[in-house]
Amino acid sequence: IAAHAKAKGAVVVCDGAQAAPHLPVNVLDMGVDFYAFSSHKMLGPTGVGVLYGRKELLEAMPPFQTGGEMIREVSFDRVTWADLPHKFEAGTPNIADVIAFDAALTYLEEIGMDRVRQHEIELTAYALEKLATLDKLEIQGPMETSQRGGAISFTDPDIHPHDIGTFLDSRGIAIRAGHHCAQPLMRVLGKVATARASVYIYNEEADIDALVDALVEMRAYFGV
Repeated sequence: IAAHAKAKGAVVVCDGAQAAPHLPVNVLDMGVDFYAFSSHKMLGPTGVGVLYGRKELLEAMPPFQTGGEMIREVSFDRVTWADLPHKFEAGTPNIADVIAFDAALTYLEEIGMDRVRQHEIELTAYALEKLATLDKLEIQGPMETSQRGGAISFTDPDIHPHDIGTFLDSRGIAIRAGHHCAQPLMRVLGKVATARASVYIYNEEADIDALVDALVEMRAYFGV
């Protein structure tokens, strides 16, 4: 995709928030110009993240925010900016959360992103197998783990996804319900919303078993 876009003269910006926490990423191999991802999806705090950009593009871009530490020289009629990355870091940065994010990244690096991905593949395969045994439950997306991540969206024709989420919450199971910032996709799927269960390094097969048991209990609870 990046190669085709660049052939047309486009600048390629990749949202990596759903990839960087789950598998090894090499921005040079991808050929992107910018790559962004967030901290809170990688065991870190909210409100902080990373933006990678090709140096020549960042140098050509003007700063979007002004403040202390991002200027080299100021006069009444002109200003010159500090070197990268300082010209994009106006004022006092979010120091504490950046340090916390570094600790989270170090932790994941010590585990190894290959191991993170393998754990998700195995747990996702287990979840897909178990969820497929439930009557009427419709799994969205491919059943092959090599073609998907650790987020599994599903629907029940008799129960709204928001009700699924509320019931599971009452059983101590946290999922997400809604359109997942993808309303055009919902229209393509013919769904108003879906329920979505996601796995990560802190999950195990017992969590999947609890989800499946709760979904069985849910249908009995709603009398469907």
